[in-house]
Amino acid sequence: MIPAGNMLRHPLLCLFQGYLRHVILHITDRCSLRCKTCFVRKGGRDMHIEEARHIAGRLGKVRWLDIGGGEPFLHPGLADICRLFPNSDITIPTNGQDPDTIRDTARDLAAFFKGRLTLAVSIDGFESINDAIRGAGSYQNALQTLTLLREVPGLTLKVNTVISNANLPELTPFMRHIRALEPDYHSLLLVRGAPDDPAIALPPLKELEAATPEILDILGSYRFGNRPHSPMGMLKKRYQRYLWHINLKTLRTRRCWVPCKAPYLHRVVYPDGGISLCELMPPVGNLLEEPMDVLEKRMHEFLEQYERKQGPCFCTHNCNLGENIQTHPRSILAVLLGIDP
Repeated sequence: MIPAGNMLRHPLLCLFQGYLRHVILHITDRCSLRCKTCFVRKGGRDMHIEEARHIAGRLGKVRWLDIGGGEPFLHPGLADICRLFPNSDITIPTNGQDPDTIRDTARDLAAFFKGRLTLAVSIDGFESINDAIRGAGSYQNALQTLTLLREVPGLTLKVNTVISNANLPELTPFMRHIRALEPDYHSLLLVRGAPDDPAIALPPLKELEAATPEILDILGSYRFGNRPHSPMGMLKKRYQRYLWHINLKTLRTRRCWVPCKAPYLHRVVYPDGGISLCELMPPVGNLLEEPMDVLEKRMHEFLEQYERKQGPCFCTHNCNLGENIQTHPRSILAVLLGIDP
């Protein structure tokens, strides 16, 4: 439930809370790589299928489900967990290090799944840069996975790239290289959190701004899984442009321009059942042990206490900004009209 005092700040939440809920479900904290840009804790725990079933029942209706990790394709029950969310649009990221297993599991998923199923292969640059960030041999494995997944019908296929000081100098040539491989689109994520390598950082804002025209030109050439000249494809292009500009504006001003909807529309669940507002905040309790209404109240209280001390939350986390933008009247109008923030 939405506290009455927050309705003025988020006027569309009452309408959208039951329809636009977004959950990031970390099903494992095991990973076959140790990427320098990663901020996610590593371990050896998989979420058991019965735990996942219990969590799915507690979560209720989920519009967008991001499967997280660790590396999701290391979990032997990945497909079974996805089956617990038959009415959600599901996105699964992968480091692409086991091409045949990923291709076979993707075929299994695509065969039964009726919603939008997106697989995102993480590649952070040309081979030398990618392997310096993600590990030796990871580029070729990820490229092979990308090639194999193009053969699987029913998938939306994208590439994820984390932008940092380690790869910005070659970013736009690399983006053109990826464009030639014809994924449905290319997601750019600014490095966030506390990366495993303390030398990894955001590039200088001036360098990001200087690269912006070419970045947006390349992103604007994608169809985002839609037919040529479709209205939905046009809106997705405008959304990606708006998202990039709002991220730069947030970095420039160090303030929130699109109010965060966590925990109203956004929440994160970890392999042990821990639940948090977002990936940048600590868990407030455990969904396997406590009722959802108690946890929701605690998340609201945590957010209120945080913002009293720190001011309104702001970040450049694409996973959060989707539902934030889509429930923010000014942003909705800007995307519809193609107006930059």
